[in-house]
This record gives sequence, C-alpha cells and structure tokens, in this order.
Amino acid sequence: MLTIRHSESGKKGIDTNSLLAQNENRYSIMVRPFKRGALRNRLTAHLFDAILHGELSAGERIVEGKLAQQLGVAQSTVREALQQLEHQGLVTKHDNRGTFVSRLTTEDIEGIYTVRRELEPLAASLARERLTAEHLEELANLVEQMRVAGEAGDFVKLLKTDIEFHRLIWKVSGNKWIERALEVVCLPLFGCYLIKTSSGHIYNRAKDLEEHRTLLKVLSEGPPEGVRRVFTQIMETFRVQEIQNFQAAEEAAPTLSDQPVLPAQD
Repeated sequence: MLTIRHSESGKKGIDTNSLLAQNENRYSIMVRPFKRGALRNRLTAHLFDAILHGELSAGERIVEGKLAQQLGVAQSTVREALQQLEHQGLVTKHDNRGTFVSRLTTEDIEGIYTVRRELEPLAASLARERLTAEHLEELANLVEQMRVAGEAGDFVKLLKTDIEFHRLIWKVSGNKWIERALEVVCLPLFGCYLIKTSSGHIYNRAKDLEEHRTLLKVLSEGPPEGVRRVFTQIMETFRVQEIQNFQAAEEAAPTLSDQPVLPAQD
C-alpha cells in the first residue's frame, strides 16, 4: 500500500520514496527468470527423452504450435527448448522448412571426424599440461560412472557421461576456439549417436570403456606428444566404430512412429 502524506497546505500527496521502493520491488519480481527457465529446462529434458525413446523419430518434422498445444505449454517455451536441443545436436533447423529431429548420414560422420581427428588430439595435448589432480579425479569419476551405467543397462546415462568426459578435456585445453569448434562439430555427432544407440543393442560398452581408460591413462602419465598420438589413434577407432554402429542402426531402424508425445510432467 502506498503511504499517503499531507502537505503543509493540507492537500494529500503520494510519498515518492514509498513509490520508488515499491517500484524497485515490483521490477525485481518481474525480471526474475526462475519459473520460465525451469519450465524450459524441464521441457527440454522431456523432449530429449522423447527423441531418445522414439516418440519423436530421426528425420521427423517438429511443428512448434502443434507440439505446444499437445504438451500444454506456450509456443515460445517450445521454441526455446528446441533451441537448446539444436545446440545439443538432437534437432536441426532448416530455413523455410522447419525443425527436424537430427538425421546424420555416413558422409556427415566422415566429415565430422575429419575435423575431430585434428582438433581433439590437439585439445588433449594442451590439456595434459594444464590438468590438475582435481581434473584427473573428475575424469576418473566419469569413467567409473560410465562403467556403472553400462552394467545397469542405462545406455543413455552412459553416453551422456561419455560426452561430459570429452567436453571436460576440451575445456581444460584452455583454448576457447578449439573448445567452441569441437562443441559445434561434435555435439550433433553425439546427439545422433545417442538416438541411434540408446537401446544399447549395438553398443560395445566393454570396448568403449577400455578405450576411455586408455585415454585417461595417457592423460595422467604421457607427455603431450604421446597424448596427441594416442588420441589420434583412438579417434580413428571411434570413427570406424561409429560408422559401423550407425549403419547397423539404420538397417534396424523402424519406420517413423506416429506414437504421440506424452504430456510433460510438472
């Protein structure tokens, strides 16, 4: 409530100090993004899982208005969630055509690895000189989380942890340009790989785990040039494996599902 004060002439007036204080409170409430951001993040996670579980299939067009109505949220919130998924490589936006669940080709994967084979070994060699005991402990914990998730059959969790392992190395390299380039180039690859292998039936978790242990070991003990050499070798191994897995998943892929996306839960 505004404070009413009386002037010397007896006329009522508004206490401007009270008004300013209330305006400050009102604007501080208006600009807090918590509720909107929380909804966007929940919706992003919901759509992420819908894609991985086949409710939204690779190559399927996502119509913002229809999806917003189906999920009971504003279209702007759907748009923001799709922007996050685009950054993660799970959806692709085409001008004048709309947004689609990402669908890479073998040529796309080859092109991505042409860049990744050059940049990730370089990032790892730079990171080797900057890694602290805390960084190495975090990397070791991520490898252990991969093992636990694999044994539990939680391949989505395993692959998400795999992504975090590599992103930490890119970050510790200290070169923001290499980190940004790898984010742009590799996230669509990881996103597509998540979609294709989320069931785990074509994923060799034991071999992948051993390769990540090799990467961790050379980061812990090897000289920068040794790190670069080992990373280059394993990037080539990843390339061959991922093309084989991609082709196997393509052959086993069902037709586009018309199963509806379930409403998001609060």
